[in-house]
Amino acid sequence: MLREYQQRAIDELYEWFKRNDKGNPCLVLPTGSGKSHIVAALCKDALQSWPETQILMLTHVKELIEQNAEKMRQHWPNAPMGIYSASIGKRELGEAITFAGIQSVRKRSDEIGHVDLIIIDECHLVSHKDEGGYRTLIKELIEINPMLRVIGLSATPYRLGHGLITDKPALFDELIEPVSIEELIYKKYLAP
Repeated sequence: MLREYQQRAIDELYEWFKRNDKGNPCLVLPTGSGKSHIVAALCKDALQSWPETQILMLTHVKELIEQNAEKMRQHWPNAPMGIYSASIGKRELGEAITFAGIQSVRKRSDEIGHVDLIIIDECHLVSHKDEGGYRTLIKELIEINPMLRVIGLSATPYRLGHGLITDKPALFDELIEPVSIEELIYKKYLAP
């Protein structure tokens, strides 16, 4: 069961997609707000609403891959999911949801194939410029599916030396901020 603000994050994301037929939003969520739960609920809802959807969940460290995959299993025990990460020792492709490490898949767009939605945890690590592992993989996957959309997740939506992760030529177009640290403290989800 999602907390109210976690459902609000998903609702605001869907509203953004209704208003914008192209582009990539970034959900800004404070540390401790339960990003993994939001991702799990979003994936489950997307696949139950649009069963053909192919989702690639990317991040840069094995701990986050494991955490996100574990929360997915909690929300949806028989979710059609695989993990692709050399550091975890799994190379599972072909499921509707793939939890992957960018280092393991950045040169594997041909093996990954058609993707409808990429979700990037800690997306402030995606290069501002059109370079680097994330940007190269995304560009190659867009060649396979021009309708591909990317959702970023971050508690810190800026990069040192560049500014906000929406400052062009960045990948992200708009920040969605469904909840503040103050609200989470006030509602006793976070300690002061």
